[in-house]
Amino acid sequence: NEKGSEKRNRNGILLSNDQMVKEGLNTLTHTMWSLLNFIGPNTVQKPHKHNSIAIDLCIDADDRKGNVYTLMGKELDENNNIKNPIKMIWKKGCTFTTPPGWWHSHHNESNKEAWVFPVQDAGLHTFMRTLDINFI
Repeated sequence: NEKGSEKRNRNGILLSNDQMVKEGLNTLTHTMWSLLNFIGPNTVQKPHKHNSIAIDLCIDADDRKGNVYTLMGKELDENNNIKNPIKMIWKKGCTFTTPPGWWHSHHNESNKEAWVFPVQDAGLHTFMRTLDINFI
């Protein structure tokens, strides 16, 4: 509900605890990171990449037409679109894996909110300063 949040690349609930916040990591543990990620209707979360692997659980999405999905690929084209993307359609209760170092974008072409719960080893990469997260 914060002002300008609709323009952010991510909106959600970052899971953490007091100890990790004190250490400046904002992760769940020294090895695990997780975010309950909200994607609004008719929204695209632009491509980003990181060195952590992600296992993504689709919590809720309008999965009748395949119009909520993630695009993934190793490279971007000159317009910052993912080259030769693999398309992972979100289905409630199903998971998909985002490989480390791959560009990926999340798309919600429906009129309903979509929720995904990624769990990553980003805590380890954050702790070791090797996460190397990049946004478009």
